[in-house]
Amino acid sequence: MYPALILAGGASKRMGKNKATMIVDGSPMIVRIAHTLRDSGCTSILVAVRDGFQRREVMGALSHLSDVQCILDNDLERSAKSGLKSALRGCVKLGIERIQLAPCDMPWVDSQVFVKLREGVRSVVMPRGGHLQPLLSLVDVEPVLAALERAEMRSSLKDTLRSVPYQIIEFANVNGFRNINSESDLRSP
Repeated sequence: MYPALILAGGASKRMGKNKATMIVDGSPMIVRIAHTLRDSGCTSILVAVRDGFQRREVMGALSHLSDVQCILDNDLERSAKSGLKSALRGCVKLGIERIQLAPCDMPWVDSQVFVKLREGVRSVVMPRGGHLQPLLSLVDVEPVLAALERAEMRSSLKDTLRSVPYQIIEFANVNGFRNINSESDLRSP
């Protein structure tokens, strides 16, 4: 089974507060995604965070789970790509070869998405449900890290992931791929 990497280091500028620990349907978003990953078979969970304050907040929310650790973002640039790059460097140091990515702000993703991604055989297995979902990809750490390190700053994460051998798996239920960026996203169906 592959470990999981929850991406929680974003600045949450549009939301105005830390999205990872925001309560959605009775639980912090990061707890919801951690339980979904566990339900899919991921037993070891890493969480990418931006600083020590966020690490304390996230680990407090996840304190009821075992085998969870944080990777601190040590990249000067602040973006999803740089946070992922920093986290994958941490994975290399830990000897992790393949990892399931999951953003903290998709509280309704179904565990079967992660199960189905494991059927893929490429370095990047990316889900699509209406749109590509690169932050939900199952990835081989070293080739993806190499692609991120050689990518131009302006290139999209989708394009960067498509620069290594990739596979797209289609999903019909796109509602679970909704992410929360602002208060209005909590109200829209």
